Amino acid sequence: MLVINVLVVKELKDKSDIRFFNKLVSRYHKQGNNPGLARNRYFVGIIEEDGIEYWVCGAILQSPDAFMPVFRKFMIDTKRSYFLRRVCRFVPKMCGDILVEFLEKLAEKMRKEGKEYIVTLGLEDHTNKLYELAGFTKKGETTTKKPVYVKKLT
Repeated sequence: MLVINVLVVKELKDKSDIRFFNKLVSRYHKQGNNPGLARNRYFVGIIEEDGIEYWVCGAILQSPDAFMPVFRKFMIDTKRSYFLRRVCRFVPKMCGDILVEFLEKLAEKMRKEGKEYIVTLGLEDHTNKLYELAGFTKKGETTTKKPVYVKKLT
């Protein structure tokens, strides 16, 4: 089993990195990749070995614009929040439970930027245990019965 000592969260800015990231998410996420029209920020979890960076997981943070009904329903300030989409592992599970650590470090990064909340929708046919393990709280459901998870950062 691969032991991951240090996981670093990095925001992608380079267009070719973002294109590659989108290909990975399309390949490995259950729902594929449809980042929508909202403003997106792309993040990867990286481990380094022998001077080489390996992308092991990633996620997209979006402005809340496209999910305004969810933010309104649960009275979450949209100016100080992000919507989390497409949390995805790029390596096998045998490499360790990296997604919880990734989400915790991503949340800390957003807290340092002054954000208060990260909001996401769970999958109806999934346990969504990842969000609970990473400190998200289930707040309820959307009108289409998708579970809503919120992580308070402050």
